[in-house]
Amino acid sequence: MAHDRTKDREIADWLAKEIAALQPGDRLPRVRDIMGRFGVGQRRVELALAPYVEAGQITARRGGGLRIADPSEASDRAEYEADVLILYRLSDSRLARNLMQEIEVRLRSRGLTMLHIGYDTETKPISLLDRMQRFRVCLLQLHFETLSLAFLAALHAHADHLVIDGVSVTGIEADGIGTNWREALTVAFFDLFHAGHRRIGFLTSSHPARQIAMARREYGLLCRTLTPAREDLLIEVDRLPGEYTRAELSAAISGAAGRMDALIAWGVVEGYLLESALAEAGLVPGRDISVILLGSTDFPSEHRNMFDVIGNSNAAKLDLFENVILDRMRGRSRRVETHYLPIALIRHGSSRADLE
Repeated sequence: MAHDRTKDREIADWLAKEIAALQPGDRLPRVRDIMGRFGVGQRRVELALAPYVEAGQITARRGGGLRIADPSEASDRAEYEADVLILYRLSDSRLARNLMQEIEVRLRSRGLTMLHIGYDTETKPISLLDRMQRFRVCLLQLHFETLSLAFLAALHAHADHLVIDGVSVTGIEADGIGTNWREALTVAFFDLFHAGHRRIGFLTSSHPARQIAMARREYGLLCRTLTPAREDLLIEVDRLPGEYTRAELSAAISGAAGRMDALIAWGVVEGYLLESALAEAGLVPGRDISVILLGSTDFPSEHRNMFDVIGNSNAAKLDLFENVILDRMRGRSRRVETHYLPIALIRHGSSRADLE
């Protein structure tokens, strides 16, 4: 018993010194780290922390750890539901889901409070927002769908700042983060053209979203401006990027296989599906046909270390989202803007450069 009291006093003295040395907003060691330092259980550490938490000297947030309380934030607590609201449209795209999950993990590690809501129609989040207080930042993933005026008004009424995944929505007071896929398409097209290809197909979604429609138009323009002009080998799949099925890819590629000697594919996030579709058509990438994906350069399940890929780094995209959101949280006054990610062409051997 005397040993227990001595241990409690050691923990209390250490906590008092730590708290005195830290500034408002600074992070304390984690509970499990304190447990390891003194060789005690979780309950003993929580009892030692309790007086400081009750007195408002320490804030303990789930997923955010222990921090020295900042008096300037006290009035904000009742005003804000959480620091960040993540709203994402439900989809079958694993890449889209992975992005939101990774951003949430990063922001939670920074001690931010989060609310994560998936939706299939705008009615759900609008209804939920009506019953909530404000958020410092709302991160919105539309997945190529339209943003209605009613939804935008609800977001404006409940969030200090809006950050959007993608660059389709412009001209509003929001930061947009994404890739200019027309740029990636053009680089891929001329890479294949300069390698000697003249029958270059483009597989993409038939969805009317601006980014997708502009890429289709860009492809048609590229074909028409060649000398001599080339046949437009547009291959459309009636689904959103990231949601193509194996059967749809097989049917699309088989129908055009004899007319093209190269293929640019956008919206394939599971590389094995494209590999299978090409195999069913009797095509070996890099031998029978050159293939370049438009996508993430560092997402192995997409390119499978097999397909040449041009696009952005997923890691760089995560870094940019984190930095923009933290800047808005800190009240930095830079103007909202569309943030375009740099693109790169990474070769894995699926395109030939020996045709000329």
